[in-house]
Amino acid sequence: METLTVVTVLYRSAGMLAETLPTWVRSAEGLPVRFLFADNSPEDGCRKVVADHLDDDRYEYLPDPTNPGFAAGCNQAVARTTTSHVLLLNPDVWLPEGALATICAAVAETPGAPIAVGLSMHGGEYVGIDLNPISLFIDRSATASRGPLGPSGGAAVFPVELFRRFGGFHEHLFAWGEDADLALRLYASGVRTRRSEVVLPHAGGHSVQGEQTLQAFRAYLLARNRLLVAARTLTWPLMLVAVPVLALAHLALAVRRVRQGLLRPFLRGVGEGLRGGPRARRAWPGDRFGFATLLDYLTVRRA
Repeated sequence: METLTVVTVLYRSAGMLAETLPTWVRSAEGLPVRFLFADNSPEDGCRKVVADHLDDDRYEYLPDPTNPGFAAGCNQAVARTTTSHVLLLNPDVWLPEGALATICAAVAETPGAPIAVGLSMHGGEYVGIDLNPISLFIDRSATASRGPLGPSGGAAVFPVELFRRFGGFHEHLFAWGEDADLALRLYASGVRTRRSEVVLPHAGGHSVQGEQTLQAFRAYLLARNRLLVAARTLTWPLMLVAVPVLALAHLALAVRRVRQGLLRPFLRGVGEGLRGGPRARRAWPGDRFGFATLLDYLTVRRA
């Protein structure tokens, strides 16, 4: 019986998946692993790529031409899994030989904990999510001494029961920040993430590369989602400190967006983040991340 499902959300990913999927198949050879693909652009040809590389009984394919977003795609896929754990894996990640075996061994060692799997991209190595006073959340450097806040959505292992109990990713965020939102909620509730020694090559940004319209959409979502994540997950005392810092950070980011020609979507995202904050906060009734939790995160060193 399979214990791990590799869950991948696809969007304009056929070319990339044709490069990476053969490495997944080789890495999964002889392991209790199956695959589930949530395709948000099914006209792209990914279905054929999958069928060319995997036997019919090894995978499930979920097309959704409405493109509900990365967060919703993950949630819909995890809702259909029958295994105890999922590995959320971006389509632009390669799996070296032995990578899945190491991940499966880590699952068996600590079955109740999320696992942050390392990614090598843009000249650096990162494992999970870290906090940042300017941008609220960033990729966590592999050399950081403290443990990760939570797994990055690009390569994350979750016990299915835990993921479902916390409601999965907040679907309104759509993409970019949904993993940080879940990480903050998990950490505030006492759930700690382990880091894997596996580091996977990651192309990064294939779905928006070279498309100005999609770059603008990403700038909008990042600006909006930082504010919504803060509103949803931080306690009121920490919010009183974080909001002025985020405001100053967004002023600095605005200068960068001007240079990139992305100021208008950025400002629209800030406006919608401010307007949507109260509703976003009401949507999460659970534990929130406060000063005591922050102190624990900054000072306790973990494996």
